[in-house]
Amino acid sequence: MSLDAIGIISKNINHSVQFYGILGVFFKKISSDHWEGNTVKGVRIMLDSVDLMKKLNPNWKEQESQKIVLCFKQDSLEKVDELYHKIEKNGFKVLKPPWNAFWGQRYSSVLDPDGNQVDIFAPL
Repeated sequence: MSLDAIGIISKNINHSVQFYGILGVFFKKISSDHWEGNTVKGVRIMLDSVDLMKKLNPNWKEQESQKIVLCFKQDSLEKVDELYHKIEKNGFKVLKPPWNAFWGQRYSSVLDPDGNQVDIFAPL
């Protein structure tokens, strides 16, 4: 058994495509309500619209709080800073600017367009 994909429910798929594109995930439109892309390491990321969720499950309700954080490892400390500034420049929300974490990583936290926390990091 292996993790094949991570599904993200999106209120605005175009904004999500733009956000995750900054992180190196490039999507293919499967339908107007479903897009798929892969991380550099091969993990599939799926974006599904709220409308699709409601079609699949008429009782579906948006969660009030997040329970998962997606973490994107980078090749260098500079890449962490670069991505953080690019995300900020493109108008996406940031939680914490890059810092040298006590556990030995350059670390930053941002939010995707739907309020999901995304961490960007590299070993120090």
